[in-house]
Amino acid sequence: MKILVLTKINDYLKSKMEDLGKKYNISWIVVPGKEVNTVLPEIDAIVAGYVAPEQIEIAKNLKAIFVPWAGADMLPWDVIKKKGVFVANSHGNGKIVAERALALALTLTARVVEYHNDLLKGIWHGFAVGFKKEDLWFSLQNKNVAILGTGTIGRHLAKLLRGFGCKIIGFKRVFKEIKDFDLITTSIESAIKDAHVVFVTLPLTKETYHIINKKVLLLMKNKFLINVGRGELIEEKALYKALENKILAGYASDVWYNYPGKEKSVVLPFNYPIHKFKNVVISPHVGGYTIEGQEGRIDELIENIEHFIMKGKPKNIVDPEQMY
Repeated sequence: MKILVLTKINDYLKSKMEDLGKKYNISWIVVPGKEVNTVLPEIDAIVAGYVAPEQIEIAKNLKAIFVPWAGADMLPWDVIKKKGVFVANSHGNGKIVAERALALALTLTARVVEYHNDLLKGIWHGFAVGFKKEDLWFSLQNKNVAILGTGTIGRHLAKLLRGFGCKIIGFKRVFKEIKDFDLITTSIESAIKDAHVVFVTLPLTKETYHIINKKVLLLMKNKFLINVGRGELIEEKALYKALENKILAGYASDVWYNYPGKEKSVVLPFNYPIHKFKNVVISPHVGGYTIEGQEGRIDELIENIEHFIMKGKPKNIVDPEQMY
């Protein structure tokens, strides 16, 4: 079997590839970008987060694409469906992303960044300068929490929040009871109605694009919103207006609308200046970027490949219609 690798190869992935290659006689193909099209006709599978439509057409023997992380929204699904190619993704860093979501929530609700920035200027808050009501921060203890998305990240987040005594409501498009959630609903409005804090952990699909829009944001008066799914889940202009008009109590995000690339390495992640608001915490899409997170997603990537070799199909098959 010949597998083309179009993702960054670290030492951990390299060792896993070597072990699997010996076990199943896999030929790993790693070539410079300009030479990729020359090897495509002979490969059986690709490890990549993105493959161009024309590359899939050229790869006449292509049977599977292994995405080394969870998001598969960057793939050309029309061509993939036409050719009947399997797509598998990895959720192996989900528990780490859940930890990041909790860290963002605690940082936001506890006003950590705001108070840090003020104290750098010698500006104090709290009892040191008098017990002012406006200096109070918000505790997660025993609060109502909504988690929009009950996949790997959402389920691990629910487990973490159990330690705070939170009542946890999950939003899922198709109803199913899930452990560690007090309630599951198929209605976003119902999920956020009584929530103090709302987490977004959904994948980006045709159905979830701008699922948090102006209408939904207007229902979030005095609620904290944390996003670790994808930026485009939330309508950006509506988000900015919800912050400007003091509808949201605060916003924290690890996922964005603009990203750096080969031509531009320094870029603001948003198109509206949400960073001007003191109740905003921003993070550069590093939710799963720990040693454990990287090794976890690689382990699941390797599991998918091995399952494909042994069973004829990957372990985690992405639904072509849902793109997740």
